Amino acid sequence: MVDKLSGSGLVAVSAVMLHLLLAAWATPASAQGASEDPAARMLATEQAGGAFSETLTGAWGGARSDLRDGGVDLYANFQTESAWNPVGGKREAIAYTQQLEFGANLDLEKMAGFSGTAFHARMSHRAGRSLAADALGSMFPVQQLYGAGQTLRLSELNLTQSLLDDRLWLRVGWAPLGNDFATTPIACPFQNNMVCGHASALTQNSGARNSPVGQWGAQARFMISPILSVATGIFRFNPDAGNRDDGLDLGFKGTGAFVPVEMVWSPRDAATGLPSTALKIGAYYNSAKTPDVYFDGNHGSAGLTGQPFHQHDGRWGAYAQITQRIFREQANPARGMTLFGLGGIGDAATARFRHMIAVGGRYMGPFSGREADYVSLIVGRWEINPRLSRYQRDRDLVMPGAIDVQTSETLVEMDYHAQVTPWLFLRPNLQYVIRPGGAGKIPDALVAGLSTRIDF
Repeated sequence: MVDKLSGSGLVAVSAVMLHLLLAAWATPASAQGASEDPAARMLATEQAGGAFSETLTGAWGGARSDLRDGGVDLYANFQTESAWNPVGGKREAIAYTQQLEFGANLDLEKMAGFSGTAFHARMSHRAGRSLAADALGSMFPVQQLYGAGQTLRLSELNLTQSLLDDRLWLRVGWAPLGNDFATTPIACPFQNNMVCGHASALTQNSGARNSPVGQWGAQARFMISPILSVATGIFRFNPDAGNRDDGLDLGFKGTGAFVPVEMVWSPRDAATGLPSTALKIGAYYNSAKTPDVYFDGNHGSAGLTGQPFHQHDGRWGAYAQITQRIFREQANPARGMTLFGLGGIGDAATARFRHMIAVGGRYMGPFSGREADYVSLIVGRWEINPRLSRYQRDRDLVMPGAIDVQTSETLVEMDYHAQVTPWLFLRPNLQYVIRPGGAGKIPDALVAGLSTRIDF
């Protein structure tokens, strides 16, 4: 019997969404709006004939346009994610989670004459249940909207400044680090939380925060050339920032400093002028005290002695990401295939995940007249640090059955993104989780999901 984790209305809501998805085929996506892909979204917005055609509430009778012309850009959106595991996991269940997000971008050049300066504020509220936690036992959520305490949270409160003809960009204030470092935007729309923003394994290893969790910091990005840039920053590391009770806490408490460094190479297609490749190489260092995953304070096996772990003066990691457009249709450059890949390595002494890799692709405009739709696929594998597995085996010798010995977890996900209107998308998806929890004790799970978003 299915556990009704999401309430009695979930099935009815899902049926309505499915009906809307089927109805979407009646109107060409190219005339409706665009996907989360910025280039496609811009193209569809222009075709639709208005700066606010991609929002449900439109231009507010001209008031919204007047505000934007004066430097005030207001936005809001509502997202949902439903998931059901008909096969595998600990038990069959249905879960629903949601997020309401709203914010403002203020162009201080228009408002007060401060050239290249902007102010950003954003809040979010999350609610709902996690299928991964309640029924699957997987290490990564199959609903990326679940997490960060499921509460009201201030995500951004910062100033940005462009200098040197926009070659230098600065940000100071409160913001999620994962917005700007180790991100693969094309991989973010998947419902699983494995790779959106700062990839989840990197997040757990490093302590970096993804949206909607902010942290105090300063960062800079410099364009060495039109296709090459470098970026770095320094952020306050607060291990409690994601707690439910800290959603509105902007205190400076913390245990260390987080310093990322990243280089991006992004050449453009000679024929279209559009980006064709994006290669990112980066590394990080977190100065906070971090426990070893195997040794105790005397450099013995903590699993055998039961003593506290040895503490290190920091942790590090590195990553590489690539996105490559391999095909564009000559008649319509918005349509075509893009592949991506990402990999990372964690500090052998402290990281939970030693290696991580994910590859996938997206085909924009899979059908004629559906240029804003896309089909996407991802395959990812996160490997537990062998030293952590060794600790778990030692602990199991002392207390048999008290702890699982983890090795790896693998995910496969396929999505179809349907842009129903310029301001509404539906994204049904299938996920297959291999070795949920990483120990091989939980049956592999098939998950059927549905993501939705309305832009107001």
